[in-house]
Amino acid sequence: MVRGLIFDVDGTLVSLKVDVEKLRSTTTRELVRMGFDISFMDGTSLHTQEIIDRAREQVESGSVKIKFELFRAALNAALDEVEMDWNALAQPIPGTTELLDRLRAKDVRLATLTNSGRAPSEWLLKQHDLLRRFDFTLSRDDVSKLKPSPDGVLEAVEMMGLPKEEVVYVGDSVIDVKAAKAAGVKVASVTTGRYSHERLRNEGSDYIMDSLSELLDLV
Repeated sequence: MVRGLIFDVDGTLVSLKVDVEKLRSTTTRELVRMGFDISFMDGTSLHTQEIIDRAREQVESGSVKIKFELFRAALNAALDEVEMDWNALAQPIPGTTELLDRLRAKDVRLATLTNSGRAPSEWLLKQHDLLRRFDFTLSRDDVSKLKPSPDGVLEAVEMMGLPKEEVVYVGDSVIDVKAAKAAGVKVASVTTGRYSHERLRNEGSDYIMDSLSELLDLV
């Protein structure tokens, strides 16, 4: 029996256009500004967490004279600005509010876990009257490592106080599947993002849905 659901936000609860190139250029700008060697980014499509890990290696090796915490805070602040711009144009995926209310009526614990910053993600959820429907939210400001690392999923499960077997992570992307699988948690993938049924199935998603309303069949 599923008693807890952890939701991704972008592409899962709300539809928005993520400017991947703007994220990458902003990240690159901050790395250069703080003296990092960014040659490792040439010709690659690294996840944000992989870039952060490479930056940490340069700090720990002494090749960059900056505290890692200061770098991460500066990067987060820069990314927050980018995310606020596109969040202003976001809209809840139809039926999201009604679904959350029905899940709460069934005493299902609800949380969000996003790679976005706390300020932009909470603003977005408040803007569409979604925030109050969750027991808690986790953002990149709250976890040690971003998805596809399992850290955030594991922290959310612990905060729910439920066994892993009673929790499902809900997302729209490949990194959501990877994070949940690495945490030992089942994952429900919705096709409201940019990934197809086939791709999500090949990544190992446990449930593939065209609509969030299908989650009602799990609880």
